[in-house]
Amino acid sequence: MKPVAFSYEFPQDLEHAARLVDEFSATPVAGCQSLGPMLNLRLARPEVLADISNLEELRRVEETSDLVRYGAGVTHAEIEDGEVPDPTDGWLQTVAAEIAHRAVRNRGTLGGSLCHADPAADW
Repeated sequence: MKPVAFSYEFPQDLEHAARLVDEFSATPVAGCQSLGPMLNLRLARPEVLADISNLEELRRVEETSDLVRYGAGVTHAEIEDGEVPDPTDGWLQTVAAEIAHRAVRNRGTLGGSLCHADPAADW
């Protein structure tokens, strides 16, 4: 099955993405590892998708002496590959390496997985 027709937008920053959500009820999408199958099965029928995968604000990682804050756009592969700080002495990398297969980890994002929270996901 194929998804219904929709508009695909590329917001330039978070403010633009928020406007698309506010004005057009746009559905934010980054890795599309959860939404993609739902679109194909027509379980989701958004009129507008806002591709937030390249928004730098969502890809930042902030580290202080007592915490690490990961942006929603950080991919599972970036965690697995050690491209972001891991205060767990390698546990985050180990867990990330077990998520689905590499193609999914390359695109799947931390924020998308947490927001979708599918109990049947490849966690």
